[in-house]
Amino acid sequence: MDKDKKKPVGPDRMVEVLVLVGMLLFIWMVVIRIQQFLVYYGEGTFQSIWDAIVLYFLSNIWPILRIISLMAGALAIVGIYYNNKKLGVIEKAEDAVFGEPKFAGAETEQKSVIGNGKWEKIQELINSDNESSWRQAIIEADIMLDELLSASGYHGDSIGDKLKSVEPSDFLTLDSAWDAHKVRNRIAHDGASYDLNEREAKQTISRFEAVFKEFEII
Repeated sequence: MDKDKKKPVGPDRMVEVLVLVGMLLFIWMVVIRIQQFLVYYGEGTFQSIWDAIVLYFLSNIWPILRIISLMAGALAIVGIYYNNKKLGVIEKAEDAVFGEPKFAGAETEQKSVIGNGKWEKIQELINSDNESSWRQAIIEADIMLDELLSASGYHGDSIGDKLKSVEPSDFLTLDSAWDAHKVRNRIAHDGASYDLNEREAKQTISRFEAVFKEFEII
């Protein structure tokens, strides 16, 4: 490989060169204008030097400033476009390392694994005439909720901790998830002393169902 082969000039280097050239041109224009003003002032008849400065500015400097402003605006637009492209590359790199945004980027395959066969079992349990089956259905649905939260990038020691870290705008059925999870906690903590009737059990499963349908795992 030819070690003396020059590397291509990158975009950052090109920007630096353009800025340097622009600064040199600006300084050159300032020097030229000062020389022109001295000639203009020496040849004219003015009441004061300030009158000469104002008249010279309006007739010579102002038109140039308008052109420079237009050029600066065009360069700013190009800079914004260039920076947005670089930001897009950075965001893609971050997504590759840290994963997709919560919920919105959860993998379809992960979601299908969460709901695969589990929801059918829950439906069988909730449609039975046995209170213990209703309790089991709620517990199983809560496990599905936990798996959904974990697959979507939320972490914590408990489901409650994970739900607390959810942005409401990312989770339209967040209230339903909380209500359903609270019933599960009563079942787990109070045991047989918690009187679970069929209406409340089916209502709780309906809340879990709303959550799972929002994220298309059932």
